[in-house]
Amino acid sequence: MNRGLFLIFLIIFFQPVSSQNSEFDFEIFRGEEVVSPGYCLSNSMDLSLFQLKLIKGELSSLSKLSITTNISQNSIQNFTSLEAFNTFNFKFWLLSNSAFKDEKKLNIKIRAIDNTGNVIEELFLVCLVYVKSELVKDRGPSNTPEFVKLPIYFATDRNYVETEDVYEKFGVERSDLKYGICEVSIPHDHKVGKIESPSMWRFEFSEDPEKHVVMHSIKVMDHRDFFQSLASAISKTERKRTFLFVHGYNVSFGDAAKRTAQISYDLLFEGKAVFYSWPSQSSLLGYSKDEANIAWAQTNIKNFLEDYITKSGAEEIYLVAHSMGNRGLTRAIISLIAEKPELRSKIKEIILAAPDIDADIFKRDIAPKMVSLIDKPITLYVSSDDMALKASKQLHGTNRVGDAGEDIIVLKGIETIDASGVDTSFMSHSYFADTSSIIFDIYDLIKSGKRALQRDRLDLKKINDLIYWKVKN
Repeated sequence: MNRGLFLIFLIIFFQPVSSQNSEFDFEIFRGEEVVSPGYCLSNSMDLSLFQLKLIKGELSSLSKLSITTNISQNSIQNFTSLEAFNTFNFKFWLLSNSAFKDEKKLNIKIRAIDNTGNVIEELFLVCLVYVKSELVKDRGPSNTPEFVKLPIYFATDRNYVETEDVYEKFGVERSDLKYGICEVSIPHDHKVGKIESPSMWRFEFSEDPEKHVVMHSIKVMDHRDFFQSLASAISKTERKRTFLFVHGYNVSFGDAAKRTAQISYDLLFEGKAVFYSWPSQSSLLGYSKDEANIAWAQTNIKNFLEDYITKSGAEEIYLVAHSMGNRGLTRAIISLIAEKPELRSKIKEIILAAPDIDADIFKRDIAPKMVSLIDKPITLYVSSDDMALKASKQLHGTNRVGDAGEDIIVLKGIETIDASGVDTSFMSHSYFADTSSIIFDIYDLIKSGKRALQRDRLDLKKINDLIYWKVKN
């Protein structure tokens, strides 16, 4: 076996635990192949062909069907039907749980009742193989053996700085709109939801693309060349998709570039990633100036959105904003669509993550216009654990849209997803991109187009005769 090709190869048997002497049997297939003893799944395979079939007997009741890896409670997935099991996205779920890379095995447990009333329990154990060179095909083009470089498009109204330091090329002052492409690398041992960075605790004092997410270069382009390049790149994608990310408070240009690359990579996004970087001060003490700058940037964001929708050649556009960035995106898109309603046809979804917006203003002025004018699906992610929004509430004296709890925002035309409890970090503010459960939910939303009611990781909740959804912990 070529050890450079396989990081792990676990030969694990495949057998039923018990069958209660019943004329009742399951088999697992990948396409036409039977998953027999010694069979291994790899990250290079098309796992949409992974199917469980009842080949003998009649099924009276399926009381339990689950898949697990030996990672954590979050890696357990339960089903109530064979159809749900067979339409589940195994590949993304396994990648999200690092199952291929961390020497995990796949356990498929079945508990059912046959037509004679016998309880049937079976356990299938399947080995997992990590094909290192093939993982690149799923996550981006191969540039080196140890990391992937991704081209990330951007627009910014930050000031340009003449410097050799790629992280200092765009500063914190206001300027006119500029466009370009930056190159960001993701290490092959990247974990979903992480932006790996040097750590003094590991005696790492400089970036290493084999270990860390790194921005390598920035190419500034004029308006015409930028949109020609973006349109050409989008035209080569299967569904002509793109997403635009607008970052929040306390974010540098480099941070925004890395976050956009990480989101695109973790979502296995089949399209082109773009971010808009407004002049955040990238400082905890810069909150008031960030507030002024996102208000100032609104017109620039609107102008960019018009060009982005009309000149990118995209057929499916996803708009994503985080924290304070929601102020700029929501106001800009409302203003644009009010003037040019025909532009809404290309918008596929708007995702508002942890919005730092006055809740009363949102309910009165923003949400009704977004629902009526844009008339496109809107998903709102909120959390009661978000310490940054709690601090904003203390500062402003008003509730924030992204906060959950008793004052959770639930409005007609907007699907509210309560992510409380999924992020255990200190601030719990970037959960939309830091936690695999939310990344998985966004992936499911974009990949399948399923609404919240159809997505497996969400529980239905009700408040004041309106419904919202809670992420399963």
